[in-house]
Parts: sequence; C-alpha cells; structure tokens
Amino acid sequence: MSLSSTPIKARQHAPLEKGLNKFLTPFDLFFKSQSSSGFLLLACAIVAMVLANSGLKDTYTAINHLPLRIGLGDSTIEHSLHHWVNDGLMVIFFFILGMEIKYEILAGELRDLRQSVLVIFMAVGGMLIPAAIYFYVAGGVASQGWGIPMATDTAFALGALAILGSRVPRSAAVLLSALAIVDDIGAVLVISIFYTANINFLDFVFAVATIGVMCLFNLMGVRRPIYYLVGGIILWWWVQESGIHPTTAGILAAMTVPARPYTNTQWFSRRMRELLTRFDQLDRPSQSILEEHRQHDVVEEVHRVAVQTTTPLQHWNTALDKPVVFLIVPLFAFLNAGVTLPSNLGAMNAPVMWATSLGLILGKGIGISLFAFLALRLGVARLPEGLQFAQIIGLAFLAGMGFTMSLFISALAFPDNAVLLAQAKLGIIGGSLVAGAVGFSILFQQATRS
Repeated sequence: MSLSSTPIKARQHAPLEKGLNKFLTPFDLFFKSQSSSGFLLLACAIVAMVLANSGLKDTYTAINHLPLRIGLGDSTIEHSLHHWVNDGLMVIFFFILGMEIKYEILAGELRDLRQSVLVIFMAVGGMLIPAAIYFYVAGGVASQGWGIPMATDTAFALGALAILGSRVPRSAAVLLSALAIVDDIGAVLVISIFYTANINFLDFVFAVATIGVMCLFNLMGVRRPIYYLVGGIILWWWVQESGIHPTTAGILAAMTVPARPYTNTQWFSRRMRELLTRFDQLDRPSQSILEEHRQHDVVEEVHRVAVQTTTPLQHWNTALDKPVVFLIVPLFAFLNAGVTLPSNLGAMNAPVMWATSLGLILGKGIGISLFAFLALRLGVARLPEGLQFAQIIGLAFLAGMGFTMSLFISALAFPDNAVLLAQAKLGIIGGSLVAGAVGFSILFQQATRS
C-alpha cells in the first residue's frame, strides 16, 4: 500500500473524549454563534427583572451590594459587587470596544472617509434626534439623562439581525456594525465630557503621562501584554482619581495597542514551509509528539511565528472577546437590569421612562433613516451593494436596541436618584425590545417580498 493511500487519523481520542465531545458540541456552537451573546444578555435581563419583582428581591439586592475587598497587607480597597463590575470589569469591555474602534479606523469601514460618509450621517442622526426627543419629553432635572438613548447595543442588534440569516445581505451586518462603532465613539465622548463632574488636574496629568508611556511602548515595538496590562491598571487608577469615569481608561489604553505585525506575510510563508519540512523529517509513526521533544519544539516555533505575524490588536481582541461578551457584559446586565415594576398603571406615566423609550424607538428609527436619506439625496453617499432603503429603515430601528451602553449611561446620569434611574431602566428595556421588534419585522417583511 502506498503512503498516499494510507488513511490518516486526524485525532487521537481518549476513551471518554468522544462522548464528551458530543456533549460539548452544542455548547461550542452556542458560543460561536453571532446571536448567542444577544440571547444571553436578554436572558440575564429577564432573570434580573424576575428576581427584582419577586420574593427574592432582597436576595437580588444583597447580591448587588455584596462587599468585595482586594488589597495587600494594610492597603485594601472595598466596594460592592455592583461597583466592581460597573467601574472595574466594564473597563475591559471598553478596552475591547476601543480596539474595535481602532481597527475600524485603520483597516475597517471607517478607514476611507468617502466610503464611511453614510455611516457617519446615520450615526449623527441616531445620536442627535434621540437626545433631542429625550430632552424635550423629560425636561427639568431629568433632562441630564439625554445621553441615555444615543447608543446602540451591538450584541443585541447583530443578534437580532443574525436570526434572519441569509434573508438579509452581508452588507447589512457590515453597515450595522460600523454604525454601532460610530455610535459607541459618540457615547464614549458623551461619558468623558458631559458625565464628568470635577477634574483633579494633578491626577489628570499623571493619567496623561501614563498614556504617553504606553504610546512610547508602542513606538518602541513593545508587544508583550504585561507592559500594557500594568500600564492599563495604572492608567485606570489615575483616571478614576482625576474624576473622569474609570471606564474611559479602557478606551484610552486600547488606542496604545500595537497594530503592526512583528514580521511580514512573506517571511511567515517561507518560515512555515521550513518548519513543516522539519516537522515531517522528525515524524516517526511509532512515536508520539510527547516522546519526540524536537517535534514539539517545532510546533512551539510554529506558534511563535504565527503570533509574530499577526498584530497584538487582533490577537488580544480575539483572546478577550469571549470572556467579555459571555461573562462580563451578561454579569453587568444581570446586576443593572433588575428594576421593580410599578404596582399601578398611573406610575407608568413617568417622563424619564417615556423620554428614554421614545428616544430609542422613534429617535433612532427616524433619526438614522432621515440622515441616511439626506446623505443619499445630497449625493455624498450611496447605498451599500444589495441594500434597499427599506432595509436601512429596519436597521435604524434595530439600532434602537441600546441596552448595555444605555444602562451604563443611565447609572452615570442619575447616580443619586434611584427613582429616576429605575424609570430610565424601564424605558431602556421596553424601548430596546420594541425598537428591536419593529426593526426585525421591517427586515423580515422586506426579505419576504424580495
């Protein structure tokens, strides 16, 4: 029998491994699905709402206020679980967001200003009109929450779009992703500028100096994560001490992440062929890689070469993506979405609730569609290939699913007013669901007609 006809067994299973793989396959598919993170967010929000409106309300409150302490020796910091998630773990979410923004600017939909005009117009309309509607409806002291309906929850919006599958063109997902990124840029600017009270100048200078050092790391070609991790923690400390919300540190740290590979693709291709040849020369059918340490060394070198050929921006984004979207953000949703529903319908007539929900539903739907129409009418932009304007309207309403970022901004807008915060949360949850349902219906009907 010739070597070429000899069957090659790709995997060597332990006795129980096959059964375990069959058991784990559905979970693997769930975590790989684009819509899964949106479903998980929704599930966490529902669980939080159920707990907050049942006999377990006190338990839910106790979980939120669970004290957690970190420190070394006599130096300790103690905050509630809610605070650690909102001001600590969410920094990692904003770090991921910052890396996505940097990628889109350098190599994505925002790299060419002429091609991104439509997205920018849509995003501006999706921020100005919702803010204006909120400001008009809420009025008074509640008007400080005008930034709440400006943002888009990428996981929810793309999750709803993913359900439609091939019924919508791929350009729809690309456009919605780019729109959400620009929305997030606007939301971050709003948080940094308008929801910052007093700034401690000296601590602010230390924060700027830390960013400068991290930028120097980038320019010097430093790519080891530990340097940026330590720099990011120091930056987080000085940013929060300066009075700016600490999650801003995540965005700023992401801007310093190297976006250049250590080697080029030609070197990678040549080096990989050399390593593959070496691997084949060392291969012995009678020995496993555990016994042939030289073959193991070749595999280790393959990994090192692969890491050097990609960029830290891509590599770190991939490494952090799953923990953020399947752990940190759902935990944030669980701790922040629980709000007690009013016992009578009269209590539902709350200006903040209506301002938030109308901002998300009408503000996003009308604002994005109107500004997209203006961009097309003025001739400064054109529709992406395969998209019709009716689908733009559907995407506009999907962008009204503001959940995660809207909840985050609401906590900043009403830090000391539990009543207004609860009203805002009701508006966010209700408005996001209605906007998502309207957008999904429009896109589904359009797909059916096509």
